[in-house]
Amino acid sequence: MFMKKLIILLFTLLILSACSKEEAKQQEKAPEMIEVTITTPEKIKVQEETTIKASVLQGKEKVTDADEVKFEIWKAGQDDHEMFEAKHDQDGIYSVKKTFTEGGNYFIVAHTTARHMHSMPKKEITVETAEAEKQAEGTEHSHDDHQSESSEHEHGEHHNSEVDFDFHVHEPIQSKQKSELTVHLKQGSEPITGATVRLEIWGENQSKHEFIPADEGANGAYSLTHTFPSSGTYKVKIHVEKGNIHDHTEKTVNVK
Repeated sequence: MFMKKLIILLFTLLILSACSKEEAKQQEKAPEMIEVTITTPEKIKVQEETTIKASVLQGKEKVTDADEVKFEIWKAGQDDHEMFEAKHDQDGIYSVKKTFTEGGNYFIVAHTTARHMHSMPKKEITVETAEAEKQAEGTEHSHDDHQSESSEHEHGEHHNSEVDFDFHVHEPIQSKQKSELTVHLKQGSEPITGATVRLEIWGENQSKHEFIPADEGANGAYSLTHTFPSSGTYKVKIHVEKGNIHDHTEKTVNVK
């Protein structure tokens, strides 16, 4: 009886040892995930050739043999998406050249397939017109000269020293109920009228963004009615375009 128990014990230990070795072997073989980072110039100007790059890494290794890297580029609020196939430059850097013909906000997604894995990071960029850049620089210098005389509006925010955003919501905001969102726009002391205003809305930590046009009211007021699908924290980015004005600001709202 003793010998029988001893044999069973030894057999069990052999099985456990084999399983442990197999698990360790599988863990050793498990590859690290690829990491893709999109980089662009700090300032992108309209009608100027821009180089867009994606760095592909697996752990500390530079991936030079990616199966495919494609850049999907589109302007915010538009359905027309362009796809550009990137070429490998060196050291795991893949790039394309793109000339933007219009100012505004754009999105870039780097569709990357490498070593049986897929990654598609997303980045938002702003393309500036030459006129907007000059106007922003002039306004910034003027703001520096008169900084002691200026004060921030209680509910507003200055973005690039160009547009004053005064954002209002009727709180508390309840999920699955219609809520009115209103923004008053000014440039200096004058209301901005006749502008194209869109609100970009998305839940915190969510990738799906909604772009909703706002209706113009009186004296630079733009508003829309929106139903938030669930409770939580949401981001609201206000985009305004009119002539040389291409500006935006981001707000946070809490939905109960």
